Amino acid sequence: MILILLLVLLSLPSFAYNPYTDYFFCRYFQQENPKKAETYCIRALERSPTPTLFVDTIRLELLLKRKEKALELAKRMKHLYPKEQASYLTLHSVYSLMGQKDKALSALEEGYRLLPKSKEIMLFLADEYLRSGENKKAKAVIENLAKESPDNPLPYYMLARIYLSEGNKELAIHYLEKSLQIKSSFEAGFITLGSIYEESGEYTKAEQLYKDVLKTSPDNKVALERLANLYVLTNRLEEAQDIYERLARLYPEENYAYQYALVLIRSSKYDKAEKILSELYSKYPDNLEVAYTYGLVLEMEKKTDLARQVYERLYKKDPTNTKVIERLAGIYIDAKDYQKAHEILKKGLSLDPKSYQLNLLMGSLLNEEGKSEQALSYVNTAINLNAKDYRGYFLRAIVYDKLGQVISAEADLKKALELNPGDPELLNHLGYSLLLWYGPARVKDAEKFILEALSKDKDNPAYMDSYAWVLYYKEDYKGAYEWLKKAYEKEKEDPVINEHMGDVLLKLGRKEDAKRYYEKAMELIKAGKRGEPGQEERLREKLKD
Repeated sequence: MILILLLVLLSLPSFAYNPYTDYFFCRYFQQENPKKAETYCIRALERSPTPTLFVDTIRLELLLKRKEKALELAKRMKHLYPKEQASYLTLHSVYSLMGQKDKALSALEEGYRLLPKSKEIMLFLADEYLRSGENKKAKAVIENLAKESPDNPLPYYMLARIYLSEGNKELAIHYLEKSLQIKSSFEAGFITLGSIYEESGEYTKAEQLYKDVLKTSPDNKVALERLANLYVLTNRLEEAQDIYERLARLYPEENYAYQYALVLIRSSKYDKAEKILSELYSKYPDNLEVAYTYGLVLEMEKKTDLARQVYERLYKKDPTNTKVIERLAGIYIDAKDYQKAHEILKKGLSLDPKSYQLNLLMGSLLNEEGKSEQALSYVNTAINLNAKDYRGYFLRAIVYDKLGQVISAEADLKKALELNPGDPELLNHLGYSLLLWYGPARVKDAEKFILEALSKDKDNPAYMDSYAWVLYYKEDYKGAYEWLKKAYEKEKEDPVINEHMGDVLLKLGRKEDAKRYYEKAMELIKAGKRGEPGQEERLREKLKD
């Protein structure tokens, strides 16, 4: 088609100038040969100028970095076409590119005086005034624009932004509402108004705003996402799940399935989250966020071996990722694979020696290995790096306990509780530790902490076991036995619960039954189940008797 047109143009009589030939080549060569195009554009301008040709030629001169030539043409264009808005917009553009801001503004102001109803000039002029902080002038121009464009929400939105910048939230809301009366799904309007409501804690208004958008535009992605985020923010997780599930269905190529999985995790629906993340992991195995979160949910589901495989694959791809190193180190420590834990933690600390989490993990590992003095050094480093995280004090209490420094251990457990008040794990640990350290002498203090832990998680077998031990020290062996039976029903593979069952049965005169529980506790420890420090030695002595 182009070849035919070229032949037609070339075949025109040579004695008759045809501007369309120059117009054609002016445009045809602009991209591939701007210099050649310039020849045709300039000749066409000299013989048969038009506003559009001026704009094309000025654009071409700017492309060739001939700003002075572009400016000369822009001035000429304004002189020839003083009633064309493009004349002022083009001159403004050239001056702006040349860094002559005052002249750029003057070009728009002149255009506005001559063409006071030009919407495009008004938009550019208002923007210039806003950039220079002349809000009063900007408001006057935008108000005029609003009169000229009654069906356009943009002017009202621009006014709202001005009043927001001035701290006048009431007027900003007024103009945002006006913009949304014109078009309820005007995105910039409802996002800004929704943000104002959310920042002010007016969540009901924000919710209603997004729902109003969805009435006229039920699949509006932005409104749905804002509503889902609002539900997460206000902890309405069931409603957030519904919205994210809908978003994932409507827009399967976007990130909403992953967001849905995150909300499911927050709702403790790990099985559902695992299914979604498994599918995403199969589809996007190289997506770090998906893989990492999939590993986390596998850990929550106690599928540690699968989580380990996911993390090891991530580590192989990126051995500098300290978040992955943290997860793997924790898994290796729990599996008592201390050699691998050491290797990966040394690598992690060489990459980030000031990592709170990595120092904490190294302290935990060394304590597990019985190197408590060395462990203390790493835990102290972690606490110095982040003195407001309770976990550092919790671990240091465990290390102090192992070193026999029970006063320091108790102080750190209380500090951890101060930073994380009401945490049932800390409450139970402190209560049970008081029993181990002081026996009947601190039973009242221990009972207070353990009962508080149980009030927060009444079905936790560890807390049931601790309360049974309170009753044991009160010499209520029958009561202790009843609580231990409940704990045992929930966790038969815990060496401590089995040992305590043996201790209580022995007090009740059931020596043979006690022996069976001691033997089972010993088997569990030898099979790798985590017990208490020194528990294996205790059990040997009890089985001798």
